[in-house]
Amino acid sequence: MISHQTALSLHGLSDVLPAQIHLTLPAAWRKRRFRVPPGVVLHHADIAPEDRAWFSAVPITNLCRTLNECACEGLSPDLLRQAAQQALRRGLVTKPELGEVEAALKPLGGLAA
Repeated sequence: MISHQTALSLHGLSDVLPAQIHLTLPAAWRKRRFRVPPGVVLHHADIAPEDRAWFSAVPITNLCRTLNECACEGLSPDLLRQAAQQALRRGLVTKPELGEVEAALKPLGGLAA
């Protein structure tokens, strides 16, 4: 499933231009050995059905999960703030859903800075 910065780009928020493709595989696959092509970053997690969305026929993480993952993975604060503000303005997420985003941006002036 496409996730993190790659999913953020597909959701059409912020000016993020991911240099790598981020994919999330099931947690049980963590022990498997894959030959990962250059430019691909693998994450492992079990993604609940309510955290999934679709980009055409491709599964991606939903916007709320995507924003919170980007916050946890250290996306540039400017890009994270820009994406979160755009999502809030468009009514795509609510502020309470962005706990990780708010925590990441709090030391840097918060979501509204």
